[in-house]
Amino acid sequence: MEQFKHIQEQVNQLVDSRQLDFLTGGDAAVSLGAAAAAIVVGILICFFGLKLVKFLGALIGFFLGAAIGGVIALVAGLEGLVFAGVVIVGGFILGILSWFIYRIGVFFLVLAQVFSIGIAFLQPSSSILLVVVLAVALVLAILAVIFVEPFVMVVSGLAGGLAAGTNIGLLAGFADNGWIGVGIGAVIAVAGIIVQFMMHSRKVGKKEKNYSKKVKELDSMESEVEKARHMLDDDEDDDLQDED
Repeated sequence: MEQFKHIQEQVNQLVDSRQLDFLTGGDAAVSLGAAAAAIVVGILICFFGLKLVKFLGALIGFFLGAAIGGVIALVAGLEGLVFAGVVIVGGFILGILSWFIYRIGVFFLVLAQVFSIGIAFLQPSSSILLVVVLAVALVLAILAVIFVEPFVMVVSGLAGGLAAGTNIGLLAGFADNGWIGVGIGAVIAVAGIIVQFMMHSRKVGKKEKNYSKKVKELDSMESEVEKARHMLDDDEDDDLQDED
């Protein structure tokens, strides 16, 4: 009987260890997938931040609105479905505003990205430093509303590049030396910013070319009208001379 109990204990230990290994492997797989997803999203933001600004601004506006709705619901003492409804409504209100009012989305996007960069680098342990990071993020977000394109391209390039680079460093086994990931992210960020500026300058050049073409067509049309008017005036002068 005792031998049977001993065998059963060994079997249970073996099963528990295999379950633990399975869970550990599952956690590793989830972490690997999350890092890979972060790399893809980071590269997209780094190289196409200006093109994705409307979508990203609306997404951040939704989460920010949901957070504000959650705070309001907590203060009001709401619970259950009413609490969830306030959170969802708050998210939809700010998300829709950020989608249809371009500069609101830009404000929220730059605010979130600068704040996340500051938190990642400074890792503030005091409320004072946290307020300083938030204040810097607010100032840069306000400037981004005025000077949209350059701020969005630079900030999105930095945020996306650093997100991709740090996760590449983790997957490459440089978890103990985070600065390697930061260095990789800096290289990606510079490349992304350059690409964004090149694409934007090409877009601006195309717009200017189309505008110049329209102006030339308008000038040509006006010159044709002017020629036709002169011809009519000459015909009228000839008729008057014939009558004389």
